[in-house]
Amino acid sequence: MSERVLNGDLDAYMQVIEEMDPLNDLSEFGSGFEIGCNDASTIFVQFDVHSKSIIPTNEKTLTKAGNLSVKKFTKTKYYDLQQDYVCSCMIRIARDLFALLPIHTTYVHAYDEQLNTETGHIERYCIVSAKFDRATFETLNFAFIDPSDALNNFKHNMKFRKTLGFAAINELTDAD
Repeated sequence: MSERVLNGDLDAYMQVIEEMDPLNDLSEFGSGFEIGCNDASTIFVQFDVHSKSIIPTNEKTLTKAGNLSVKKFTKTKYYDLQQDYVCSCMIRIARDLFALLPIHTTYVHAYDEQLNTETGHIERYCIVSAKFDRATFETLNFAFIDPSDALNNFKHNMKFRKTLGFAAINELTDAD
């Protein structure tokens, strides 16, 4: 199998991903993935965030008297947590795939469901898209990065507002 992978056999890439299941623990949080490749140097991943079921809406603290206090997060704090969660998952996906396969580039596209205020329906949108290159990725000190700041090292599309969260964006492509 390793010989086939090193020779750039795309079927072997998919078999290794299926057998090793590097994103399994993210799947346990309800995230879904679609993984594909067009050539031996690049992987594309669509990642379903499902942030509404992952990110807490309340903050729990202990008062001086030792009682539990539960307060709703401010919009700013909630969306900041959401942004860091999404960006950290994207970095994690790229990191796992770089560790598993001899690829040079990983595109990760994060999708979430949001209300379309024009139609009144919940729709699935791309909210962050990033092109991770191995050379830059390997220079990062993962112990000290802020996930949303770390995306600035890579070509990415993201519209994020502190009090509104993510807005729909277009996926990056090979042409970008």
